[in-house]
Amino acid sequence: MKRIYLISLALFIFLIPVVAVSGQTPTEPAPTPQPTADVAAIQALATEVANSAEQAKDAFDQATNFLGIFEAIGLIVAVLSGLITVLAVVGGLVGFRGLNTAQKDLNEARDRFEQEIKEKQDELSKVRQEMEASTEKQRQNAANANLALSLLTLGERQYRSQDFQGALDTYRRALELDPESLITHYRLGYVYTQSGVLEKAEYHLNRALEIEKNFAPALAALGYVSRRIGEKMPEGIERSQILNKAENLLLQGLAISHKLVDDDNESWWGSLGGLYRRRGQIDQAIMAYENAAAITPKSSYAFSNLALLYLQKENKEKMLKTYQRVEQLAQGEVSADVDNYWAYADLLTSRLALGKVAEAEPVLQSVLEIAPKDSAYVFEILLDTLNRLEKALGEADSAHLKPFIEQIEARVEEQRKRNNGA
Repeated sequence: MKRIYLISLALFIFLIPVVAVSGQTPTEPAPTPQPTADVAAIQALATEVANSAEQAKDAFDQATNFLGIFEAIGLIVAVLSGLITVLAVVGGLVGFRGLNTAQKDLNEARDRFEQEIKEKQDELSKVRQEMEASTEKQRQNAANANLALSLLTLGERQYRSQDFQGALDTYRRALELDPESLITHYRLGYVYTQSGVLEKAEYHLNRALEIEKNFAPALAALGYVSRRIGEKMPEGIERSQILNKAENLLLQGLAISHKLVDDDNESWWGSLGGLYRRRGQIDQAIMAYENAAAITPKSSYAFSNLALLYLQKENKEKMLKTYQRVEQLAQGEVSADVDNYWAYADLLTSRLALGKVAEAEPVLQSVLEIAPKDSAYVFEILLDTLNRLEKALGEADSAHLKPFIEQIEARVEEQRKRNNGA
């Protein structure tokens, strides 16, 4: 009798949750549970199940004392069946719609996650492609820069062999490969200056200074270009402003580097001296050329200009002595470099100044032969020097200069016609 009582007690314990859950009217439709309510309901039922399980354990312990091992096993099976039934009822009555909602939320969350993953993968792929393109561009830029650097060496050789047009073509090709090259812009500006194309020279020298505002060679070269532009202008305020600008640029470059030289290895102090001379500032001009002579003592250029300035100061003896030094230096320069046009020009001037007409004849032929074929400017500079010498010597002592000046003038005219396509 006691055994039947205990079994009835255990079944009563398991049936309590079932009755509690199924207490709704069967015909009454269950309200649609909200996800948060379903979770709360499930948690409550889980608590009840846990309590029932604890009660069942106590009942089992008591039953074991009466029923023996086999009956206890049967009771365990019955208890487990009851738990499964309870859970099934709970899932069916309470969690069905909640589980559907949870499944829907889970699917939506999974779709969003997959979409986010795809977007991140696309972003990473784009970044990777950009990095690869950037790396390839950097490699290409490095290769172009190396090639441009080798072209600079070629252009320099062409310039020194008096092939100005070839040098310009080479430098332009280098600039295509490396458009932001400071040196290429400077070199183009310098060769255009020597070719007499001052507008293009000014453009490239300004571009060089945009890249590096304190690049001393470009500052000095632009000062020289400004001087050349100003010298072609009529007297007036504008001309004075341009020449003042030229002086300022030359001084800026020389302040940065006192021993600054150009691509012909001549001191930029000489260009400043030429500016002062044209202004009639003879003492300042002498000072500038003496600085140039001190910086390049083996060059005839500064001494050749000093000789004429000494003559303008009515010091003929010092002029003749200085021209003797010019002849010596220029002879050494042309022996070392047979393509050195400027050294030949100084050698010609010094021999004419010293009255060595016979020795000047072959030098003139060398000057005409090695001068750049596409630049009348170099002859214009020589003509300016010989005209100054003629004026300084006076009519009686300068008659032998006339035939030389006429030959050079004829070459200048010929060069101008060639450049104009005539």
